[in-house]
Amino acid sequence: MRTDPEFDTPPLQPNALRDRTVVITGASDGIGRALAERCARAQAHVVMVGRNEAKTRHAASVIMNRTGSRTVTVEIADLLFLEEQHALGERLRGKYPSVYALVNNAGALFLDREETRDGLERTFALNHVAYVTLALRLLPSLLAQQGHQPARIVNIASRAHVGARLNFDDLQNTKGYSGWRAYGQSKLANILFTRALATRLDARRVTVHAVHPGLVASRFAANNGVFGRLQRKLMDLFSVSSMAGSDTAAWLLTSSAGATTSGGYWVRREHTKPSSAARDEHTANALWDATIDLASLHDALPLLHGVQPLAPIDV
Repeated sequence: MRTDPEFDTPPLQPNALRDRTVVITGASDGIGRALAERCARAQAHVVMVGRNEAKTRHAASVIMNRTGSRTVTVEIADLLFLEEQHALGERLRGKYPSVYALVNNAGALFLDREETRDGLERTFALNHVAYVTLALRLLPSLLAQQGHQPARIVNIASRAHVGARLNFDDLQNTKGYSGWRAYGQSKLANILFTRALATRLDARRVTVHAVHPGLVASRFAANNGVFGRLQRKLMDLFSVSSMAGSDTAAWLLTSSAGATTSGGYWVRREHTKPSSAARDEHTANALWDATIDLASLHDALPLLHGVQPLAPIDV
């Protein structure tokens, strides 16, 4: 494992998120769990979303024991499925009328192609559609957040987007499926969604960011049998810790950069230019329209009308 990167200042000060609600998906392990611990130490009300109830509750218990926080709660949902994505969003909105931050982190690599019961390829459904659905379903609570800083949406993307292209005639990858190609396309979709949403939101109220966390030591890709576990062992030789991988996402939650910019792609706290495909406005808007249709999110669009957006920043 590589030495973790070090910064002069921690990403979150001890009381930086006091009484603020932060929702984190994929929080039972890896980056999500590390970020949940950082937010708990910063006195946030942390909502840990996971698929496996026992694992997620155990992670929450460990974090509370380590931090002394008693404001860590658990929500269970399998974000592969549209019904559960929508239900989670509605449930969170009902429980938390005001949400300071949503961190879309849940994701996976699937080497074999399978479709969900909604007819969506699994990588596309989990790594992209769930991001869009939760962001738009939680938007009323994010817009209701009161304070001197805007609410935040942080989408965990990846450098794996470089070289990826979207085929709108085959978004579900029915032809010549490659797990790594599908994963790269989903991470490209994360950045395109970040840009598309930023152009539709008033950045004085909600900012949106995409983050490359680095190659992180976790169980990512280990769900793919013997070959997946071998790949995971190889990746771990070049990985940083989950805590290091969570740094930039945590930093964006309270930094001035996280408050005053929107639509950007961040690597190690630096705003970085993503691939040309990730900066294509036409592709971003086409993906936005396609996803709204696939996920039946038209009823959320009125919340985006009449805002004064801040254009995405480019290096």
